[in-house]
Parts: sequence; structure tokens; C-alpha cells
Amino acid sequence: MHLLIYAGPGPWRDEALATAAQFAGQVATSVTLVTGGGIRNATLLDDAVARLGLPRDVAVQRRVVEGTPQDAILTIAGEAVYDLVIFGRFQRPLERLLPLRRSDALTRRLRTAVLRVSGPARPIRRILLASGGDQHTFATAGYAAQLATPLGASITLLHVVSQQPVVFEALASPASDEATFLDSGTPEAVTLRQVAADLRERAIAVTTRIRFGLVLDEILAELHEGDYDILAVGTHHAAGPLDRMLLEDLTGDLLDRCPRTVLVARRIARD
Repeated sequence: MHLLIYAGPGPWRDEALATAAQFAGQVATSVTLVTGGGIRNATLLDDAVARLGLPRDVAVQRRVVEGTPQDAILTIAGEAVYDLVIFGRFQRPLERLLPLRRSDALTRRLRTAVLRVSGPARPIRRILLASGGDQHTFATAGYAAQLATPLGASITLLHVVSQQPVVFEALASPASDEATFLDSGTPEAVTLRQVAADLRERAIAVTTRIRFGLVLDEILAELHEGDYDILAVGTHHAAGPLDRMLLEDLTGDLLDRCPRTVLVARRIARD
């Protein structure tokens, strides 16, 4: 994997580097470290190299950019193709309560997968993958598997059967309990079974969970009750206002409210 890691100043810098250090040396073929704020922050990149403990055969590039951390990340991400961009949350806890502040702005603008680190650094042992039950789940599972495999982490596939249907959505499944839903022939159930089978072929321990209720609330409840280390979600670059409203708002809300590190997978057709 080609990793881009923000290693400049920020409220969650230490946590981001500690999280990346768990897997970067095992999955990375190259690592680009970037900082904003100009040359005065260049020494932070040397410090990051020491913290990551990368093998000698992993190519490391250091990039110093003027401007904000967000500007620095967007600038370097636009110069090459990266498999994963890693950075710590740039908002402090109280800032998230301010009106019109959204913590997902940078993630929305990046056209690649993102690992947004938040909360105390913790060993990655359990990953919760929130699935809409569609084909995007395969892409999200692929990214989650690249973290889970070297760390021996398990993945729980979670699908929430919404109790608040969208006007564009087909009629909800009559299944009212977890076992009945998973055994059904609905497209969502079929997808979950296929993804679980694919992950097990990679020797990853997999559990599937079905919850019923409001999607955002149920994902956060499962995250808390299961004490997961990472939340993995899927999204894609919105094609227009309606697409953005229906498909990206949930990801944005999760990034705002999730107290854990969030992996945002994105499948985009490249030119």
C-alpha cells in the first residue's frame, strides 16, 4: 500500500502515529509523511519516522508544505495516487459542538480511502464494518481486511434495518429478527453472506450483526456495546446534490459523532 500520513502538529498527532505504527510497517510499500506550517515543522517528520519503525525496504518521503494541515494533505494527495491517507482529527472535542463545524470536510474532499484517527490510541483488535448491504460493502471489506490481516484483528459486519425509510427506498424487509433476516433472500442478506465468506477465505474471524432502528444511533450503539477499535464505513465521491444528500450524510454524521478511529473506504473509477 502507498500511505500518506500527516505527521505535522495537531491535537491528535500522537494518536495518529501510534495507530499507524501498528500496521504501516507490515502493509506499506511506500510512506509519504507530510506537515503543514512550513520548514519550522520539518523536524516533526524525522520524529514520525522514528515512531513508525518502518522496515528498511519501505520507501519514505518527507514533504513540507506551507499552509494549514488540511491544505498540506490535499496538496500532496493531489500529486500522486495513494491507497490510504492517515491523519488525526483536527478538531478538539469542544470544537465539534460549535454550529456549522463539520469534522468530515477534509475526508469529503479526498478522493481516496481515509483513516481518521480519534480518541486514545488502542491496539487494533476488533473492527466494526457498517454495511448498507450493497456492493460498496466489498470495497469497504477489502480495506478493512488489509488492516485486520497483519494484526490478527476480527471484523464484525453490521447492517442496520432502518426504522425510518427514505422515500426513494424500496419497501422494507418483513424480517424482524437477526436470524430471520440473515437467512432471507434479500439483496442485503445475500451481500452480507458473500462478504463474510470472502473475509473468512482470508483467514479473518468474522461475525455478522443485524440491528433494527435508526441507522446512526444503532451503529454508535453497537460501537459502544462491542467496544470496537475502528469503525469502517464506505462512501463515494458524490455526483450531485441529491447523491450527496442520500449517500454521504450518514458518513459525515458518523465522522462528527464517532469517538473512535474511522476508516472511510471509497471506490472511484480512475481515469
